[in-house]
Amino acid sequence: MKNNEHLDNLLPIVREKLNLSNEDRKEFILEEKWITYPNAKEILEKLEFLYSHPKKSRMPCMLIVGATNNGKTSIINKFLKNHPPYENEEATITPVLCVVAPETGSISDFFSKILQNLCVPYRNGDKINKKRELIDHYFKICDIKILIVDEIHNILVGAVSKQKAFMNSLKNLSTELQIPIVIVGIPDALHATNTDEQINNRFKPIALKKWQFDRNYLSLLASLEKTLPFKNASNIYSNKELAEYIFDTSEGYIGEIIELITQASLYSIDNHIEKIDIKSLKNCGFTKPSLRKHINSILDL
Repeated sequence: MKNNEHLDNLLPIVREKLNLSNEDRKEFILEEKWITYPNAKEILEKLEFLYSHPKKSRMPCMLIVGATNNGKTSIINKFLKNHPPYENEEATITPVLCVVAPETGSISDFFSKILQNLCVPYRNGDKINKKRELIDHYFKICDIKILIVDEIHNILVGAVSKQKAFMNSLKNLSTELQIPIVIVGIPDALHATNTDEQINNRFKPIALKKWQFDRNYLSLLASLEKTLPFKNASNIYSNKELAEYIFDTSEGYIGEIIELITQASLYSIDNHIEKIDIKSLKNCGFTKPSLRKHINSILDL
């Protein structure tokens, strides 16, 4: 691609950054950016469907499942940004509430986290029923339309009976408050929904799959290149060597793809390369996720 074509392809906000200092360009590269792709678009559409679903006795729920660093958090953050809290005369309206499942797997601890996220005062000694009363009250005041429980696999630390009790508590919360609940986790999270047939039927899974080396992957690389403030074209999507190296080294996880491109971009700026090339990809210090996992297991981290 010729440089003029490359500059035309950059996003307008990216073109504005081309003449900034190296440090300012690096800061821009490190900023979180949303890149849409088919699997993410599908999940966001399902989340919007749940968000606008009319109230009924059995509200639809969902399980988003995907490997670590494969886009779950980015999708949830995008959905939260689409529905931010706002103030009215009576309260802070919170259309979407996101809470991380407690590592204890305790229902009481989970209710405490909900109240903390809503800035609702409570006593440490309050019983579960008291916390639940507060939740019922403030969910109505804050007009919460959907509850997201992230890292649901945290509850797997407990016995199966404890996992089942936690999931039943979520199911009851959804039914009684008439709101959809979305749980998010790694593939192990499927064990949490398999504790009971009713729970399994309520929380329909949708998977964030690993990427394949196909047209969608190359389209993702093209979208990512449009966000990089380089004066020269990298052609990471059309240069087979670069595209294959990024795919193999990232092992097909979108978070790893983005991290590798980010690290290579920073290396390129520091070394005045002004584009991503094979040298910047190999020398930027990125480690394959499987190798990191192996090293961590040896070090028992």
